[in-house]
Amino acid sequence: YPGTTWKAQAHKMNESKDTTEKQAIQKAILDYYHEGHAKYDPELYDNILHSEWKFFLFEGDDLKVVDREEFNTWYDPEKLNPELVWETEFYSIDVTGDIAAVKLRLENQIVRYIDYLNMMKIRGKWWIVHKLSHDVQKK
Repeated sequence: YPGTTWKAQAHKMNESKDTTEKQAIQKAILDYYHEGHAKYDPELYDNILHSEWKFFLFEGDDLKVVDREEFNTWYDPEKLNPELVWETEFYSIDVTGDIAAVKLRLENQIVRYIDYLNMMKIRGKWWIVHKLSHDVQKK
């Protein structure tokens, strides 16, 4: 069937574009989000966390919503612990057009976070717009 061939070709082109976008997302996350944690540098977050970014987390049984400005106050390069080694592992990246959902593990010797990041490609750049995180204290 001619329509089947066309659909298969279109699917292959979309897979190729998705692979390119997934690589761009991984690079942005590693360059700014991972390095922001590793260097304890909030300026790096400003390159990946959209100005309207929100972080949803639990404090006990209560939902807390943190904006980028408050989140950035949690990090100060002067308070960097150079003994912490940060590692990021991508579990999944799902891209549809200019939106994406990313699941990753970010950890060091003390903490392990499982993060769910919603991202949008705005004017050619991938931004994290929302974050959900599960925090596992290791020590």
